[in-house]
Amino acid sequence: MKIGIVSDTHRNMDLLNQVVEWMSRRERISVLYHLGDDYNDVAELGDQFSELLQVPGLYDERYRTGEAPAKLFETVYGISLLLVHSLEKDTDYDDISRSDIILHGHTHRHELRLDDGKLFFNPGHLKGPLDKNLEPTFGVLTIEDRVVEAAIYDLKFDTVQSMELIRSESGLYRAG
Repeated sequence: MKIGIVSDTHRNMDLLNQVVEWMSRRERISVLYHLGDDYNDVAELGDQFSELLQVPGLYDERYRTGEAPAKLFETVYGISLLLVHSLEKDTDYDDISRSDIILHGHTHRHELRLDDGKLFFNPGHLKGPLDKNLEPTFGVLTIEDRVVEAAIYDLKFDTVQSMELIRSESGLYRAG
């Protein structure tokens, strides 16, 4: 299964639509995860995907009132995923320990980091051409029976960072 992952779009519908079109056409994603800021940005995209999951960002009223959950848990082919906006504010030890892949945003800084058998994946931001001195980026996560591939792309659709992981009973580990 191929999952498109975006975060921190901040109402930049031009960049979001450009990225979603590329992921749909080139990567053939069927699922889209949006990790917050702004929650409503993907509202019109739901019909394009078999599944659309999203969490609100810190500035969303639904986040502050609890109307929308700050974290979601999903299982894909036996891999447990945690979706949050802020890794620091929205997770605790139990959340991390029960998850294989932690998808998060908020910092606008892309990240693929393997730590103790867990993949921490921040796709970056699509806020604008440059935000916090960071270029916009987004991610694609491919989950198969035994292999997990994670990639982060820039707006030229070049790979910025990638990882291929093998699943074992004790976690995820780098392939090869």
